[in-house]
Amino acid sequence: MTSGTTSKIKILPATLATMKKFSQSVQLGYYIVKRSFPSSTFSSSKQRSFFVQSGRKSDMFPVSKDGIPMGPMSQYSSTVESSDQKDSSASNNDIVPLDILNEITHFETSMFIQLVFALANLNICSYSVIFASGFIHTVKIIENYFEEISLCISNANFDHSSLVQKNISDLEFKSILNQKLNEVIIEHGGEIYRLERAQHIHNECLKKNVPGILHRLWPNMIYASTAIGGTFTIYKSDIQFYCGQRLPLVNLAAYGASEGFFGSIASIHTDEYFLLPTHAFFEFIKEEDIQQVSHLTFEF
Repeated sequence: MTSGTTSKIKILPATLATMKKFSQSVQLGYYIVKRSFPSSTFSSSKQRSFFVQSGRKSDMFPVSKDGIPMGPMSQYSSTVESSDQKDSSASNNDIVPLDILNEITHFETSMFIQLVFALANLNICSYSVIFASGFIHTVKIIENYFEEISLCISNANFDHSSLVQKNISDLEFKSILNQKLNEVIIEHGGEIYRLERAQHIHNECLKKNVPGILHRLWPNMIYASTAIGGTFTIYKSDIQFYCGQRLPLVNLAAYGASEGFFGSIASIHTDEYFLLPTHAFFEFIKEEDIQQVSHLTFEF
């Protein structure tokens, strides 16, 4: 579902072939980003990319007569089963398994849990959020809940989270969350690691108005990414402050809209993208007709 160029709602079918093209454009974008750094930068098998996700929330969308969800293509991951997303380039590299995210219905709680898992992992090499406003929101969650985050990690237990306590009542599911968090901690060194990691997070978050919080929390991070071109430039200075001078801020790897992802980043140094004309529905207005109330459009 898209409003397109003319703000008139249109419904476009999303098939397996369509989704494959979207995935290809995202993969191409990530390849271009990685190619822009020295080849040795991404050499460790322990590196993980963190991409904030929403989980499956199909009940948020209206459905067709056949029961097919209708909504913006940028939210398609919220409407399909996690098994259908295994090949997604927006994967968290199993930082938070999608089947777990699908069980968390409260948005803020989902963000908190994803951030705890990411902060428990020292080897996060990239930090990506689709929209710039959402990027800022995730950092605000870290700043506002860092004491609870530190306690969750130091104890390998989400009982120290007010959000989890308030919004997740299933004891078995909370036990699974704790088990998964403990597995991440054991992978990195166990008890000594979790205590040192939690203390590091706590100490860095106490430093108010100091730039570079992302780099300070994840010293091995290579770049941060979100949409910072066009109307999103108003957020760029705030996000750059969170990155600091040592962490490159890169535009989102793929150019997206409600119609889907239909372009790949051309350079990490500009706001330019390669548009892929076979990857989406396009609607154009003649430049001389832009100011008219009723537009004659050209559709491809």
